[in-house]
Amino acid sequence: MYLTGYHGTTLENAYKILSEGKFNASDNDTDWLGKGIYFYFDFNDAINWRNADAVLHSVIKIDHSEYLDIDSNQGKKIYEQIVDIIASLQEKEVSTSSKNTQKNQCAVMRMIWETYPKVSVISASFPTEKTKMRTMIDVRKRRKEFCVRNNRFIKCTQIIRKDDIND
Repeated sequence: MYLTGYHGTTLENAYKILSEGKFNASDNDTDWLGKGIYFYFDFNDAINWRNADAVLHSVIKIDHSEYLDIDSNQGKKIYEQIVDIIASLQEKEVSTSSKNTQKNQCAVMRMIWETYPKVSVISASFPTEKTKMRTMIDVRKRRKEFCVRNNRFIKCTQIIRKDDIND
């Protein structure tokens, strides 16, 4: 299975990644999909990420069994099971404040990575803008991103400079 991913960054970082032949994995406690290398499925999402002036276009090669899409029925089931496990381990209820949302999300994803070590790529959709009001149905525009466990799955990368597409 091949995935095409777009990684928004600075031009300086893009050249550094190409010269070193590897991406540095993100490892913050607020990473939406846990520790790994982040890509968007859509080029526009990558070029608009934090005012990127370059996008690395990469091909990721994995086996179908190594891919977990949290948006799928199976992915939602796994996600909910992990949330239940984490909640049961807490002495008190898991925080639902917006301040801790990203940390909670990261904790769930880290446990998924630990529980399913054969998974090499996890993807999920996230809203692109802040909510005006919390409701049961979320109709905000979404973007889909994925996280690659490590560099060995990234087979081909090229730079697309923002200046090259803005002529």
